[in-house]
Amino acid sequence: MLPPLSATRASCRMIAALAALSLVGCGAGGGRQAAATAAPAAATPVASATATATPIAPAATARAPAAATATPTVAASPEEQPGGAGDEEAARTALLVAVGPGGVTPAALTAPAFLGLELQVRNALAGPVTVTLPGRPPLTVAAGGSARAALDGLRPGRYRLDAGTSGAAVLTVTAG
Repeated sequence: MLPPLSATRASCRMIAALAALSLVGCGAGGGRQAAATAAPAAATPVASATATATPIAPAATARAPAAATATPTVAASPEEQPGGAGDEEAARTALLVAVGPGGVTPAALTAPAFLGLELQVRNALAGPVTVTLPGRPPLTVAAGGSARAALDGLRPGRYRLDAGTSGAAVLTVTAG
């Protein structure tokens, strides 16, 4: 036997009201519970065999307490800390060369293509020496001193590292 029509309508209304309350509770957001969902279970209407329904308070009367406004604190970016924003140095391959009475040592050097170079020259001669690499500015080193120069990378190939009358070395730049 089917329940009377009025009991079915009351049950439908009750289900619709519970669905509406659950949607209101979902809108609280921010990890807070809405006041409507925090109500005790005894306040939830239960369908009975009779056609009477328990009235439900409108959701607008239940309000969550206002959250205090806080001034957001902005943490320092890693770029604003020591070691960030321009403090980086480009990767370079060191080319260590000594110029002495026996010539330029080592006589052969190798470096990867396109990677920056740092030419470091130690002069063991009694007078100054100028070291040149094709297409790069010359590096003059005082007697008994040392000097260094940061150079742009080179294309693959063989280059002459010239120390004038003191000799030369061959720089082989390899791809990959």
